[in-house]
Amino acid sequence: MRKILPILFFFLLPTDCFAQDISGVLGEIGDFIRAIAIGAAVLMLVIAGFKWMTSAGDPSKISDAKDQIFAVILGLLIIALAEIIAALVGG
Repeated sequence: MRKILPILFFFLLPTDCFAQDISGVLGEIGDFIRAIAIGAAVLMLVIAGFKWMTSAGDPSKISDAKDQIFAVILGLLIIALAEIIAALVGG
Protein backbone atom coordinates (compact mmCIF):
# COMPACT_ATOMS: atom_id res chain seq x y z
CA MET A 1 0.00 0.00 0.00
CA ARG A 2 2.82 2.41 0.76
CA LYS A 3 4.22 1.92 -2.74
CA ILE A 4 0.88 2.61 -4.42
CA LEU A 5 0.14 5.99 -2.81
CA PRO A 6 3.14 7.88 -4.30
CA ILE A 7 2.25 6.52 -7.73
CA LEU A 8 -1.36 7.62 -7.27
CA PHE A 9 -0.36 11.12 -6.21
CA PHE A 10 2.08 11.34 -9.14
CA PHE A 11 -0.79 10.91 -11.58
CA LEU A 12 -2.92 13.47 -9.72
CA LEU A 13 -0.26 16.17 -9.88
CA PRO A 14 -1.01 19.08 -12.18
CA THR A 15 0.64 18.98 -15.58
CA ASP A 16 2.22 22.43 -15.25
CA CYS A 17 3.97 22.28 -11.88
CA PHE A 18 6.34 25.12 -12.65
CA ALA A 19 4.06 28.14 -12.79
CA GLN A 20 5.92 31.44 -12.81
CA ASP A 21 3.49 33.70 -10.95
CA ILE A 22 1.48 33.40 -7.76
CA SER A 23 -1.87 33.16 -9.53
CA GLY A 24 -0.56 30.22 -11.56
CA VAL A 25 0.68 28.49 -8.43
CA LEU A 26 -2.62 29.04 -6.64
CA GLY A 27 -4.48 27.77 -9.69
CA GLU A 28 -2.41 24.59 -9.74
CA ILE A 29 -2.96 24.05 -6.02
CA GLY A 30 -6.70 24.56 -6.52
CA ASP A 31 -6.75 22.05 -9.36
CA PHE A 32 -4.95 19.52 -7.19
CA ILE A 33 -7.31 20.02 -4.24
CA ARG A 34 -10.33 19.76 -6.56
CA ALA A 35 -9.02 16.48 -7.99
CA ILE A 36 -8.55 15.06 -4.48
CA ALA A 37 -12.04 16.25 -3.43
CA ILE A 38 -13.71 14.67 -6.46
CA GLY A 39 -11.83 11.42 -5.89
CA ALA A 40 -12.90 11.40 -2.26
CA ALA A 41 -16.51 12.08 -3.29
CA VAL A 42 -16.51 9.13 -5.65
CA LEU A 43 -15.08 6.92 -2.91
CA MET A 44 -17.73 8.13 -0.46
CA LEU A 45 -20.48 7.41 -3.00
CA VAL A 46 -19.20 3.86 -3.37
CA ILE A 47 -19.10 3.42 0.41
CA ALA A 48 -22.63 4.81 0.80
CA GLY A 49 -23.88 2.51 -1.95
CA PHE A 50 -22.25 -0.43 -0.22
CA LYS A 51 -23.91 0.57 3.07
CA TRP A 52 -27.27 0.74 1.32
CA MET A 53 -26.77 -2.64 -0.35
CA THR A 54 -25.77 -4.31 2.91
CA SER A 55 -28.45 -2.67 5.06
CA ALA A 56 -30.63 -5.82 4.92
CA GLY A 57 -33.77 -3.71 4.83
CA ASP A 58 -33.06 -1.89 8.10
CA PRO A 59 -34.74 1.53 7.69
CA SER A 60 -32.22 3.36 9.88
CA LYS A 61 -29.25 2.04 7.88
CA ILE A 62 -30.97 2.89 4.60
CA SER A 63 -31.69 6.38 5.87
CA ASP A 64 -28.05 6.83 6.90
CA ALA A 65 -26.87 5.71 3.46
CA LYS A 66 -29.32 8.07 1.72
CA ASP A 67 -28.17 10.95 3.92
CA GLN A 68 -24.55 10.19 3.06
CA ILE A 69 -25.34 10.08 -0.67
CA PHE A 70 -27.20 13.40 -0.37
CA ALA A 71 -24.23 14.96 1.45
CA VAL A 72 -21.79 13.76 -1.22
CA ILE A 73 -23.94 15.12 -4.04
CA LEU A 74 -24.28 18.43 -2.18
CA GLY A 75 -20.51 18.56 -1.77
CA LEU A 76 -20.00 17.94 -5.49
CA LEU A 77 -22.45 20.74 -6.28
CA ILE A 78 -20.53 23.09 -3.98
CA ILE A 79 -17.28 22.17 -5.76
CA ALA A 80 -18.89 22.83 -9.15
CA LEU A 81 -20.40 26.13 -8.02
CA ALA A 82 -17.08 27.25 -6.56
CA GLU A 83 -15.42 26.60 -9.92
CA ILE A 84 -18.15 28.53 -11.76
CA ILE A 85 -17.98 31.47 -9.36
CA ALA A 86 -14.18 31.57 -9.56
CA ALA A 87 -14.37 31.59 -13.36
CA LEU A 88 -16.93 34.42 -13.36
CA VAL A 89 -15.00 36.54 -10.87
CA GLY A 90 -11.60 35.84 -12.37
CA GLY A 91 -12.75 36.61 -15.88
